[in-house]
Amino acid sequence: MRRSLETDRPGPGCQIWRAPECPFPVEWSAAVMEEIRVAAMEALFSLPHGGAEIGGVLWGTRVGGRVRILAARPLECEHALGPTFTLSGNDQAHLARLLEDGDLRAQAWEPVGWYHSHTRSEIFLSGPDLEIHNRYFPHPWQVALVVRPHAMQPMRAGFFFREANGSIHAAGSYGEFLLQSAPQAVGEQPPPKATVEQPPPQAVMEPAASLAMALGPAPPAPRSHRWLLWIAILLGMAAGLFVFGSGMFEKDWTHVFAAGQPPSFSLMAYDLNGQLQIHWDWAAEAIRTAESGTLEIADGAARTVVALDKRRLLSGTVSYARTSDRVDVRLALRQHGGRVSEEFTSYLGQPRGSQPDAFAARLLQELQDQAVRTSRLERAVTDLRWVVRRDQETRRQDGAR
Repeated sequence: MRRSLETDRPGPGCQIWRAPECPFPVEWSAAVMEEIRVAAMEALFSLPHGGAEIGGVLWGTRVGGRVRILAARPLECEHALGPTFTLSGNDQAHLARLLEDGDLRAQAWEPVGWYHSHTRSEIFLSGPDLEIHNRYFPHPWQVALVVRPHAMQPMRAGFFFREANGSIHAAGSYGEFLLQSAPQAVGEQPPPKATVEQPPPQAVMEPAASLAMALGPAPPAPRSHRWLLWIAILLGMAAGLFVFGSGMFEKDWTHVFAAGQPPSFSLMAYDLNGQLQIHWDWAAEAIRTAESGTLEIADGAARTVVALDKRRLLSGTVSYARTSDRVDVRLALRQHGGRVSEEFTSYLGQPRGSQPDAFAARLLQELQDQAVRTSRLERAVTDLRWVVRRDQETRRQDGAR
């Protein structure tokens, strides 16, 4: 018998997760999942060596045998037991209050589950996780969502639920999926045992003439294997930057920071399974002080413009499905007072579907590894700059006394 359209397809801006073992499909608002993704990324970079883990309550409804996630309410964990999402007595009392949110219950919503991030382990339910789930989310239709943020890769996620016999497969999700900031191109295919339905992505397009003025003329198509030369050049430049940065640790930091160099936000692009990952340092001063930004992508003859609000800027990454062997990227930041700061980067490599030879693949991997090391070095410089400024401010205050 044909079911109604409401139960067959997700609503606008919604996505659906299904697994054969799950007695019901799970539908969620894309805006809610983006809120969770951004919060998990911010917490990941809040502390060195893994960051902090976050969590909260998922609110929604049960309609037509489907669980719908319509809102997320974060639990402000005090992390009294460390950076993991392990609840203290105060946290558990706070969670109990979150489950009785009068405003949401007035909308006929109910807690349909909970979410939390794992920054030091894979996607599974630990012993403490199961204790939380069984104590506060005992109903057969309540789910647990575990997200796994990563500094240089798309965030992964997975749902956990009670099967028909009441058991929970806690060792791993039956079907992981990716959480990527929109707009995004068609991502990787979901695992065969679970499916995620989502509407086709949409990119903000501008006339080619206006983008050509912003980005300059489109680069000519490179000759066969010329991109290998560019990769070698970029690899040498990245290595030189790393060596230069390493030598900086022997200098006077006050002198280095007073050199008046324009602030950098470490714009970079690298390929991950056919998806171009455009990444910048969300903790950079230029990013934190910007009001908004614009990401301009020149992919062969195609031109794409992505508007970035403050929250998108702090996420630090955008995914893009490239179609050519050269992609030029420009990130422009609008600061207070109308000032604009910008940074450029390019990616060179064979388009998706072509297979590079072993030498090219090794060069690509070395370039990506070097880019990661360079990004870590720049973040260390940012941290040391903050330490120097704090020490200088402390000395000024002591002198004023």
